[in-house]
Amino acid sequence: MVTIKLKMGKKGYVIIPKIIREKYGFKEDGYILAELREDGVLLKPVPSIDDLRGYFKKHAEKLRSLKITSPKLGELKGACLEEEFQ
Repeated sequence: MVTIKLKMGKKGYVIIPKIIREKYGFKEDGYILAELREDGVLLKPVPSIDDLRGYFKKHAEKLRSLKITSPKLGELKGACLEEEFQ
């Protein structure tokens, strides 16, 4: 685990360094979820509509590649949507 000390401005602003923004997907004009925890605050980026469209497009392509017209129990286990969002 890496710890980085950041300075808070007069109005409560904290600048997230570029390397962290890029690694975790924080985007300009994007939204951030602040999860309150016992030991502090966890910041998470909120995916944009375009990001979600991309995820669903990839998922649809994966389903098409399986060439399943009417899925049966267990046939889609290799294309789990929940795994894509983890």
